[in-house]
Amino acid sequence: MDETIAVLASTVARKGKEGLTPTAMPNVGLYKVSQCIGLLPETYRPVVSLILQGEKQLLVGNEVLTYRAGHTFTAALDLPVLGKIIQASAERPYLAIRLVLDPDIVSDVTLDMPNGASDADGKGFGVHPADRDLLDAWSRMLRLIDRPDEVRIMAPLLEREIVYRLLRGPQGAVLRQVGAADPKILPIRTAMAVIGESYTSPFKVEEIAQSVGMSCSAFHRRFKAATGMAPLQYQKTLRLYEARRLLLTEPTNASSAAFSVGYQSVSQFSREYSRMFGTPPMREIRAVRLD
Repeated sequence: MDETIAVLASTVARKGKEGLTPTAMPNVGLYKVSQCIGLLPETYRPVVSLILQGEKQLLVGNEVLTYRAGHTFTAALDLPVLGKIIQASAERPYLAIRLVLDPDIVSDVTLDMPNGASDADGKGFGVHPADRDLLDAWSRMLRLIDRPDEVRIMAPLLEREIVYRLLRGPQGAVLRQVGAADPKILPIRTAMAVIGESYTSPFKVEEIAQSVGMSCSAFHRRFKAATGMAPLQYQKTLRLYEARRLLLTEPTNASSAAFSVGYQSVSQFSREYSRMFGTPPMREIRAVRLD
């Protein structure tokens, strides 16, 4: 397996540019980072990544995930994450392959498999080692980079195979939650979409639970199990991640960032920002502008 990973890493190192490089396969991207850095907060859509070299750390809710070469990270839901590359250099960059998951493909493949019920109270993310069959499917997918005439026919087939291999392995319980029509997961996905679309506005957990046809206690339990966060924490994380993105990439100040993401109190925003990121917003702004 180490040899297969080395071959895949060599391909990504040669074909990938710094950051995320799209490929001729619509859902497949190559990821390359040549230094240890903190990454901007982002919301992961349903995705699977195979790590080929280096090491990365993700904060999802209160859980820290660390993964390295040979590991697969799977996210089944729209998860706000804070990541950093903790092992990378110009000589040995962090390398990974990313596949954006198509819910229709996951649902279709799941229906053809036995024991396809998802865990309603399971996590919507996870890290697991990749097995030989999964690595083999990834190898054949990456060969299509040099065979553009085969992409239209072979890429969809290999995408289905990768999903199939993931469903058969320890990632299966996570991946089954991607299926858009799953009646056990659909209420949580719907609630996440509602919160995500209006995260700057206050809401009551009871009202969200009622809108998706669940009791408040069951909704709270399933939401936290899937995302690693309670519903209000999920909203706060979305707010603070967007505020940090604004502070690091836009010509703005702490007050403007706070109000733009829904805070009514700048002092409360500063406290919660400092608690999450370990530094007050104004200090972070000054550090960025000095750079």
